Amino acid sequence: YWAVIVAALSGFAVGALWYGPLLGKQWMTASGVTEADVKDTNFPKIYGITFLMSLVSAFVLAHVVSQFDATTARAGAESGFWLWLGFIVTVQVTDALFNRGSMRLVSIDAGYRLIWLVVMGVILAVWR
Repeated sequence: YWAVIVAALSGFAVGALWYGPLLGKQWMTASGVTEADVKDTNFPKIYGITFLMSLVSAFVLAHVVSQFDATTARAGAESGFWLWLGFIVTVQVTDALFNRGSMRLVSIDAGYRLIWLVVMGVILAVWR
């Protein structure tokens, strides 16, 4: 269970870099979020719910990694990649098409999810 918790927490580390110094400004522009919006955000609530969702994701990915007997970093990364391709990209692009959303925002968010799932897959595969 420690691996699942650490894998879930990895999303916060990846997100801090991705939505911070790497693509934070681009994400704000693409999503229409302003500095005033950020100041009015209930971060404890958002981070709490996000962590719960990350735990669910890590738990499910742990089952996938186990089912495929992924015991190497590469196999874990591949597990994360295939789940990302099959379920994250497809859903985000479809949602953006129907909601007339920004493909730039989809690219930024899906890129984060790719790295996050690959990192989680590696953690879950090698931590046995």
